[in-house]
Amino acid sequence: MNLNSKKCFPYALMPDQNLDDKNGILPSQWIRTALEAGTISLTSPLSEGQIQPNSLDLRLGKGGYRVQCSFLPGEEGLTRKLERYKWFDFALPPEGVVLERNQIYLFPLQESLNLPPKLSARGNPKSSTGRLDVFTRLVTEHGVTFDDVPAGYRGSLYLEVVPRSFAVRVRQGDTLSQIRFQVGNPHLTHQETLRLLDTEEILLSPNLHVLRSSEVPVLNGLILSISLPRKNEPTVGYQARKNAAPVDLRGVGKHSIRQYWDRIYGDSKPIILEPDEFFIFASRELVRLPPNYCAEMVPFDAGSGELRTHYAGFFDSGFGYHPQLASARSAAAVVLEIRNRDVPFLLEDGQPLFRLELMHCTESPDFLYGQGIGSNYQSQRLRLGKQFTATIDGENEDELRGQTRLGL
Repeated sequence: MNLNSKKCFPYALMPDQNLDDKNGILPSQWIRTALEAGTISLTSPLSEGQIQPNSLDLRLGKGGYRVQCSFLPGEEGLTRKLERYKWFDFALPPEGVVLERNQIYLFPLQESLNLPPKLSARGNPKSSTGRLDVFTRLVTEHGVTFDDVPAGYRGSLYLEVVPRSFAVRVRQGDTLSQIRFQVGNPHLTHQETLRLLDTEEILLSPNLHVLRSSEVPVLNGLILSISLPRKNEPTVGYQARKNAAPVDLRGVGKHSIRQYWDRIYGDSKPIILEPDEFFIFASRELVRLPPNYCAEMVPFDAGSGELRTHYAGFFDSGFGYHPQLASARSAAAVVLEIRNRDVPFLLEDGQPLFRLELMHCTESPDFLYGQGIGSNYQSQRLRLGKQFTATIDGENEDELRGQTRLGL
């Protein structure tokens, strides 16, 4: 990848240009020019596939810290807070380090920022991170909120990492989170959302019917639901097992599903989530994001249930979209990473659980999600993280149903 020529990206918004007339999420070509201009700085060369259509993957540095508790740096600053709450530091050797379940770690990242005054950013876990039940939050030098990078921020970036269900093996350069850059308010208004639903094929029903504004609840975004079909789908979800062996983040397709997950079957009646257990499900609706739009998943309403419906909530332009394919072939389900709280909770097919907030791009990225760099999750339905294989000794695990049933 050539970062030395601006001529390759003639439509990119340069970091030193006026941002007054811009409104939205900045695209991949802007990220390249920002790297060239020093708006984004790296301690090591850019990695292959690190730039996404609307975001940049963030890499762990040479080492990290085991800390006593999660904290926000605030006015005191991260360095002084770390002096008080650090238990020990450690290096990340080539063979990696195992991060234990429910322990809190803080990692300096290889990327730092020198943002213009009107440019802000926001971090979120990568898809594979959320599906492993690894909780991550982006931290700035004097941050008073997690994941938010204020406009004009200049300084280093850090990542808080808390494995929940599985211990994980990490190495220097591993990417557990990503960052997106924005100017103004990128979110579509209520009326813009309605118009987009009626002019583009954004949402599809389970039977692949295009959903228009009259068929979709719209309240600060699209209200979407969970898929728990009783017919033709033997596996409708997964529940994480406890005390499994560590998951190697770089072990793509190396871990057996059966050793880490219990399957939830469509003939289970009812499906009841126990408190503080971790589950993977999929949305009932299928999503298709054209080049000028990206999206963020947010919890629907605490009144709908005391549960968290996602860790990784950002969708780059082109998610579930392919210009040469019909929407029915390209559209993708949203994978739900659910952790219930407090009391057992009943789930039913079609139950509304989360919102999808659509966002403008300042311009279309020069490549789309799943194209050029590849993707493990394009056009997905129910899908675990890329570290898990779908076969055991040559047999398809979907045919090895076992005896586990939730709610029996």
